[in-house]
Parts: sequence; C-alpha cells; structure tokens
Amino acid sequence: MLKMQAVNKVFVTDLIETHALRDFSLQVEEGEFIAVTGPSGSGKTTFLNIAGLLEPFSSGSYLLDGEDVSLMSDNARSRLRNQKIGFIFQSFNLIPDLDLFDNVDVPLRYRGFAAGERRRRIVRALERVGLAARAAHLPAQLSGGQQQRVAIARALAGEPRFLLADEPTGNLDSLMARQVMELLEEINRDGTTVIMVTHDPELALRSQRNIQIIDGQVNDFSSNAAA
Repeated sequence: MLKMQAVNKVFVTDLIETHALRDFSLQVEEGEFIAVTGPSGSGKTTFLNIAGLLEPFSSGSYLLDGEDVSLMSDNARSRLRNQKIGFIFQSFNLIPDLDLFDNVDVPLRYRGFAAGERRRRIVRALERVGLAARAAHLPAQLSGGQQQRVAIARALAGEPRFLLADEPTGNLDSLMARQVMELLEEINRDGTTVIMVTHDPELALRSQRNIQIIDGQVNDFSSNAAA
C-alpha cells in the first residue's frame, strides 16, 4: 500500500546540506498500525511529511497505492492527499472561532462536497469520537483530549485510507492519551491504516509494528504482536 525505496531528503541552506532521510526504505501493508519512534531530529516528522505528500523528496521512489508519487504534478499529489490521507497533529490545529461542526467541515468544503454530503460526514465523524452532542461548542470549551478527538473527527470525515498522526498524545495527560490511543486502535480495527509518530514507549508497544528511525534511516523493525 505504501512503499518507499532508497528515499533521500536533503535540506540545503547556503553552503550547508542536512540529510534528513538517507536511503530510507519502508513498506506498509493495508490495515497495519505502525508506531514510528526515534530521538528528536532523527527524521520521523520528515518521513511523515513525505508519506503524507506534504513535501517532496530529493531522490528514490515512493509508491502510494501503486501510484508513483514522483511522477505526479503538484495538483495531482494534492488530489491524492485529499482523497486518501488524513492528518492528526500534536497541536490539534483547530480554528478557535469556529464550532466543532464547522471545524470538521473546513476540509470537506475545500474538497467541494455538497452541503448534504458534508453534513452526513460531519455528524458521522463526531458521533464516532463521541462528541456529536457538542457540535455547537467552540474548541476552548473542551478539554485537550476532547479537542484531539475533534481533530480525529476532522480527519475521519474525509474517509481516508491512511491516517498519519504526529505525536497525537503529546499534549495530553496519561488518561487522555490512553483514550485517544484506544480510539485510534478502534479506527484501525475498522480498516484504516494508521502510522503514528510517538515518543511514548507504552503507546508504541500497543501498535502492531514499531519502526525506529535513527539518523534518517530505518534502524529496527519489531513486531509487537510477536513479542
């Protein structure tokens, strides 16, 4: 479903070259739940951004659902990203002046769905995360865990095949983090492929597979199910 082969990412600033990813190779099968770990600056977020088609890579190959990403135009990559990938960020990225319904609605409007279809998707997504009764609330009226669940609903409303999560529990206490993790596990059991960057070893152990990135390379593969 996702296959990277010898991907390199080089950032060039004046006379300095920074190699964020070095001959990075990884294959992710449909329906997997993968945790990505590693020290700060190791290349985890760069990998996630490339996987999510948010930034290009310098060399190598990347196939997403059998399509060669490197051969696509910017517009084609944007369409593919909007159709197949959902994002969850540590900082929630909710719009403070919009209620929950409208926060979930924003990316759907961007994709051009009709009003009735948007409403169906929004209600279903908010019900999925247990917040349908709070659709008219503003983000500031919610706890951190609830705000992250809204961010998950916003991603789910697009009905993605991939869910990419960058430290989704980083701003939450341990109880809220477990609740968010349980929701991600449920989403994965329903068929969505989940790739989650995390610093939390407890959460990483709950994934099906743990990928460690060190100095821009895949350093270790471990199957948590087999442990």
